[in-house]
Amino acid sequence: MIRFVLHRPRSSQNIGAAARALANTSAGSLWVVEPLGFDRAVAARLAAGADAVLDSMKVVRTLPEALADCVDVVMTTGRDIKGSIDPRETARRLLAAPGECALVFGDEVNGLPGVELRRANAIATIPTAEKSSLNLAQAVVVFGYEILLAKLGPPPPPPRGPELANERLLGLLRDRAQALLLRAGFLNPQQPDRALDEMLQVLRRARPSRREVEMILGALDQVARNLR
Repeated sequence: MIRFVLHRPRSSQNIGAAARALANTSAGSLWVVEPLGFDRAVAARLAAGADAVLDSMKVVRTLPEALADCVDVVMTTGRDIKGSIDPRETARRLLAAPGECALVFGDEVNGLPGVELRRANAIATIPTAEKSSLNLAQAVVVFGYEILLAKLGPPPPPPRGPELANERLLGLLRDRAQALLLRAGFLNPQQPDRALDEMLQVLRRARPSRREVEMILGALDQVARNLR
């Protein structure tokens, strides 16, 4: 149920090492967004026998494609961000998700850009001492290990309540809201993303149900028709 998503990784070796980490921990499946210069043979050498993880790895072109069916998305960063959660809390959160969920890692040089972090349901960081960033595969194994430990403990309570909205539906809401607010003159056409993502964070924190988001979409459509 947990997708480990590597966003535009630059090293085939790190992809292979991440596959090995997931084979060691059985923490989730491996998804890769637009791997740069991916070499399967190089990845296999670092996977050290984790061929089953590499063979089942999903390769997609965009991050929204990797997250579309997920009802919860946690993105990782080495930056000091207020309100971020640690790997142990991340593990508990993802294992308690009532459906597909994702843990997203940025590339080895820059990590995840701010525009992506603003669209996360939660942000996770690994506490460190002298240096804030870890190698990509190291980060994967830290989170994978915490998920393994959490699985060995008491199971989380079964999910209750209505079905949560997934990322595909939230992405549709974002697109409709952006189009409408641009037409209404509320958003700056040159830089619409920051204000829009800040407003939508209110919804993400509330963990809306599918029905709630569908109702908001219906309301936006009605307003859009009346603006014609």
